Amino acid sequence: MHIRWAHRYLPAVSGCLSFVVNPVLAYLILTEQKSTTIGRYRFLILFFAVFDMLYSTVELLVPLGMNGTGSAFVTYLAHGPFFGKDRIRLGQLAISVRSGFISLSYGILIIHFIHRYIALFYPKFVEQMFRPFGIFCIITFFLIHGIVWAGICELFLYADDEMRDYIRETFRKDYEVDSYDIAFVAALYMDGSAEVNKRGWTGILLLSGISVYAVSLYVILGRKIVLKLRINNALSQITQNMHKQLFTVLAVQTVIPVCVSFSPCMMAWYGPIFYLDLDLQLLRVAVSEIGATEIALLSRSCFGFIKHLKNIEMNACR
Repeated sequence: MHIRWAHRYLPAVSGCLSFVVNPVLAYLILTEQKSTTIGRYRFLILFFAVFDMLYSTVELLVPLGMNGTGSAFVTYLAHGPFFGKDRIRLGQLAISVRSGFISLSYGILIIHFIHRYIALFYPKFVEQMFRPFGIFCIITFFLIHGIVWAGICELFLYADDEMRDYIRETFRKDYEVDSYDIAFVAALYMDGSAEVNKRGWTGILLLSGISVYAVSLYVILGRKIVLKLRINNALSQITQNMHKQLFTVLAVQTVIPVCVSFSPCMMAWYGPIFYLDLDLQLLRVAVSEIGATEIALLSRSCFGFIKHLKNIEMNACR
């Protein structure tokens, strides 16, 4: 299958960087003193670092590409161990699982926002978050995001013969591959049968709902946290500065996926409705949607790394 060099190698480079940064971050978190100012929040940072490496591994094993053909939006398996005509069904399942990691990244960001919200508004309950039942709730909440997203891909966006026929000529021309020989998930909005069109609309609207829900929570909780930090005079200056620094880290690493993942994702999903030729934007959109979440997670790790170094320096000066 013919694909652009950047599409093939840039995600791999990003993944390798993830395996360089995150182990260092994990080591610093595990070896720091319990008296550090971030307290139990370090466990969430460690959770994030481990997830980032897992995300990178999945992306390397299941490299995806996107294409807009007529009124169809297609996410296809570009290469890798699941690529091939004899592994199409397994490849499609791998695409669904890989796509579910987009929603998992939404979920883990929401968990961080909830933690910051509880730490400011209900500090007595922070301890409960890291007890067995609290950890169980966090993990369950986190996994539900990925399961629901992957389930939507499997139930509504699966490839059938009608979709394969629709994109066949384009994929032969652009990628030198037969659409019957590759795994993909897709949404066909207008040029297919009523059943196929309905499935496509339903799947994309459900995925859009998850994305909008996540971004809305970021905005709502973020606004409440900012207002609380401005008017809360009961906190000491040191504690208030700590909350501001941690929230700044969280806000910056949240803006990244909103700008380079959420927005291009919406454009890529809904562009085919207007028959926009997404092939001209393939590199930009593919890197944004498929790789941007990982870039955001890597940025999150870097900020956590810098924050941790500051904490070590502060403790050393005491």
